[in-house]
Amino acid sequence: MSSLKGKSISQTYQRLLQTSSEVSDTTLKAVETGDGNFTSMKLSSDKAEFLRVGVGTGGVSPDGLIHIYSASAGSVTASSFAREIVLENSADSGLSILSGTSASGNIYFGDANDNDAGRIFYDHSEDSLTFFTSGSRSMKIDSLGNLNVVGTVSQSDDRFELVEYFEKVPSLGITDAQLTQSSSATTAVTLNAKYGIITMQSVDLAATDTVEFTFNNNHIYGASSQVLVSFTESSGTIADNAMINVLVHDVSDGSCKIRIGTNGTDVAAQVFKLFFVVDPYVIPNQNFVLGGTSSGSLQVSENAGRPTNGFAGLKLVTGSTDNDYSVLTTRVGETEIPSGVDSSAWSSVAFGTENRIQLNISLSTAGTITNTAIWAGLKLTEVGDYATDANQAYFLYATDDDLGALTTNGNLHFVYSIAGTDYITDLGIAIAASTVYRLRIDIDATRRVSVFVNNVQYGLTSTPTTTTAGGVTQTNSQAKSLIVTDDIDLLPFLGVQALSASTTGIQVGFIKISRDLFE
Repeated sequence: MSSLKGKSISQTYQRLLQTSSEVSDTTLKAVETGDGNFTSMKLSSDKAEFLRVGVGTGGVSPDGLIHIYSASAGSVTASSFAREIVLENSADSGLSILSGTSASGNIYFGDANDNDAGRIFYDHSEDSLTFFTSGSRSMKIDSLGNLNVVGTVSQSDDRFELVEYFEKVPSLGITDAQLTQSSSATTAVTLNAKYGIITMQSVDLAATDTVEFTFNNNHIYGASSQVLVSFTESSGTIADNAMINVLVHDVSDGSCKIRIGTNGTDVAAQVFKLFFVVDPYVIPNQNFVLGGTSSGSLQVSENAGRPTNGFAGLKLVTGSTDNDYSVLTTRVGETEIPSGVDSSAWSSVAFGTENRIQLNISLSTAGTITNTAIWAGLKLTEVGDYATDANQAYFLYATDDDLGALTTNGNLHFVYSIAGTDYITDLGIAIAASTVYRLRIDIDATRRVSVFVNNVQYGLTSTPTTTTAGGVTQTNSQAKSLIVTDDIDLLPFLGVQALSASTTGIQVGFIKISRDLFE
């Protein structure tokens, strides 16, 4: 409209807005120009109506009934299915629903039959997000990120997924469940394992001789355990008419005695190997085994069990010597059975970097985390030191630099390596005692890694440790890794290490891994 200053009505009336009659009731009246042309606006005493509204559009025709414009998003227009309200920006764009601290924010979906057939409902009193379909609750996400679904969750037909909740406790892998008597064939041995191999010291078994030693194993329960021991290998020659007999007796809590002899035929001095299994009717975990070291040698202690503090899942504990570590590794073929008949897909299925891998791990720290290292993720070997594997992608926490230099030892870091070059990101998460951490690693179709902690994404650096030792912090939470090496078959590992002469441990809720069904 033009200014009225210094002008008569006759000079300006055609530039004024008018209605056909006075706006005095709730009936909408069209707003016209002074010369009788209709505008896109109607007014009444209690409402206003506009054909289209542009906010910030700068004279450009709105792309919807209401178009709120901050900056151009480019050569794009709103879908015909969603152009009643259009929000546009060249950067991030969004809609805010602000409610009271004990109130809710709602989005309703209705039709002629039901005004709330669908609904998205955020309850600020409990910080939960709920979805309704057909007027009823169908899905809820609580404040901890737990998902409750009323119906059935269907896995993608194009994904292969493995889930391990540790219904059965892992035992030592057969390569670790081995020991040799320290001094003589009568020296007691200790091997806390479900099964394993004992290598005796050399002994001469004359025709009527026997030799006996104590076998300590905390898997043995005196009231009911069955301990089977068999002769499996010797270092010398056994005559065709000779037999090696093995007897188990004096079974008690934590120990038994093993006696070997012959059938009356002399057997020359040699080394005997004995295979044992405790309670063969109790089957250990078939997917994961225990690895690690204890006191600088192979791990020979029971380092897995059930937590007693209410946490569901598995407890993993180290030895009490500096740098003792315990690690969950997949049961790999050709160490216990031929790879061709390996029953566990965790190791026999290739989880290659080209397969869009996703790994999820839930763990809880112990009540004390001083002098502790924890690693979890995708590696080639069980060793936590990031200098060991040329290609890897895993989370690392260590209170000192025994596993490699870190920026801030109290923080959780993420390590990825490409053909021997290491990239370390300080995620800025101060690890706390007695705290649950949900860790997720995604490798996408371009072989770039994304990481999430407790459902929050953290960006990854592209600066190698050769440039910045110990790692750097990435401020862009959306930043992915550089492209990792193609066709590298990685395995999931979860380990804990003592960084002083004291026992430490973690608790494991689950491990999940998936990949594309087809490459």
